[in-house]
Amino acid sequence: MSVVNTVLLILTLFFALIALYQYKLIKDFNKSQELMEKIKEKLYQTSEKVLMTENEDEIYSIVLNTAVDLIPNGTNGSILVMDEDENFHFKVVRGFHEDLHDLVLKKEEVYLNSVNKFKETAIIENPRKFDEVNTNAETINELRKRDALNIYCTISAPIYIDNKLIGLLNVDSSKPECRFTKKELNLMNLIKSELQIALKNAFAQNKLKYLANFDELTGVMNRRRFNKEFSIEMEKIKQEGKEFSLVMIDVDEFKAINDTYGHNFGDKVLKCFSSLIKSYISETDIIARLSGDEFVILFRNCIGDMAKERMDKITDIISSKKINGINISFSHGICEVRDFDNITAEEAIVLADTKMYSCKRSKRI
Repeated sequence: MSVVNTVLLILTLFFALIALYQYKLIKDFNKSQELMEKIKEKLYQTSEKVLMTENEDEIYSIVLNTAVDLIPNGTNGSILVMDEDENFHFKVVRGFHEDLHDLVLKKEEVYLNSVNKFKETAIIENPRKFDEVNTNAETINELRKRDALNIYCTISAPIYIDNKLIGLLNVDSSKPECRFTKKELNLMNLIKSELQIALKNAFAQNKLKYLANFDELTGVMNRRRFNKEFSIEMEKIKQEGKEFSLVMIDVDEFKAINDTYGHNFGDKVLKCFSSLIKSYISETDIIARLSGDEFVILFRNCIGDMAKERMDKITDIISSKKINGINISFSHGICEVRDFDNITAEEAIVLADTKMYSCKRSKRI
């Protein structure tokens, strides 16, 4: 073979190798693009699910399942939520016993705190060893009893909403041969970023839904929600012969309390007042804040002496409590509503309101 033919053969092989390498690059790129499209589609579906869900635990479960499903070799996972004392609680888990929810980790026992103060996602190559060294003996025993230490590698990501740390997202692998790499870490960061946006939107949306139905200060129903529930109860009277008592309530001398001690103290009075009442009515009853210091209670299947006895008990409880050394009292009026009374919702409210103001006037005599 001549030198020229040899050179041509070498060049042909060289360019063939280049073409083959380029083909592999293009193939890997296309495969990577297809994977990214699948990931984006999965994250989009997750965001849609999260926005349609009101229950907080379900929202976190959707987020966790998405992360575990998308991270190669991910088998288990957990989301821990940080409380006001900076302790971490297991909110949702996958692949672990549900009673992990009972455990609490101190901030100092969390891996991300020790390696980067929760600044970024990190790989824990031997999570069991870290836990055994950094977690107190009692917690380790509890984790061991729940088979929660049988993991060989973990990717842990901090969850931030509005620049505030709210918790941790962990994806674990129970495969002995598994070692997460930079590739999985980058994927986790992509997933985390998208899921943080979904969580933020869901929480904002659910807060709006909450505020549409509940009073932000006291946490009891607001007027809008109560009117809806009241209409339902009125309909039940007609159709099912149900009965209930409607109680209108007004805190005595509330304006004087605000003027004397300030509006912050007035807010505290309303919160404590509504909380006390809520703790002494049954779960089937309703309490709502209508406006200012005006509240309403709806006692289901309760009329006559029974309703009066309940209100007498609540009156005794309120009068026995002091808020910053101040005694609080209230006036109330009861209207019984039965199927044969032929009374409208508006008439029932006016009647209870009239009795309440009559009670208030009698205290001034």
